[in-house]
Amino acid sequence: MTTTDKMLELISTDCGVGVKQNSKGNKEKWIGGELHLSVADGDIPITAIYSGANVHDSSLALPLIKETSKKVTYLYDLQDAGYDSNIIREYSKLHNHRPIIDINPKNSKELKATIELNKNEKEKFEKLNLTQSSDIHHYNQRSSVERVNAYLKDNFGCDKIYYQGADKIVSVLAFGVLFVCIHQALKLVT
Repeated sequence: MTTTDKMLELISTDCGVGVKQNSKGNKEKWIGGELHLSVADGDIPITAIYSGANVHDSSLALPLIKETSKKVTYLYDLQDAGYDSNIIREYSKLHNHRPIIDINPKNSKELKATIELNKNEKEKFEKLNLTQSSDIHHYNQRSSVERVNAYLKDNFGCDKIYYQGADKIVSVLAFGVLFVCIHQALKLVT
């Protein structure tokens, strides 16, 4: 049994209740599960892992990095503020990747005030210790996972899945991911 298998064994695939704060600050709740994706340039999914809705996204960061590194060679781990953790950064560096992770103020009033004052993109990159060169482009590509999620929901029938049991749900999601891969690959060819 590999290390990744051991990590994934601890992740629940049982139906759960998920709660997230959206970009407008409102809480969103859902019942069921969620799909965690690792996506390459061109919005092509490389790795997909299913979990219960109550599993935090950052819990699957290490298995996603490990599994994706087995499949393709890549340079950057681009993640949003939910993944702001030194453990994730160090694991990324261990795989010879450069972690580009948004800052999460983690309820620090001082850091929140600093971030609000420094809305300027340049200052944010200095705070993240990133250069102004290609890192700005890479930092802005973090939304590719969100685009793939939107493709799955809007175009490939994964917005509402009414099956019970993780195996059935995962099979529907796997077909959706396969269709997204084919669709995005055809865009690159034509």
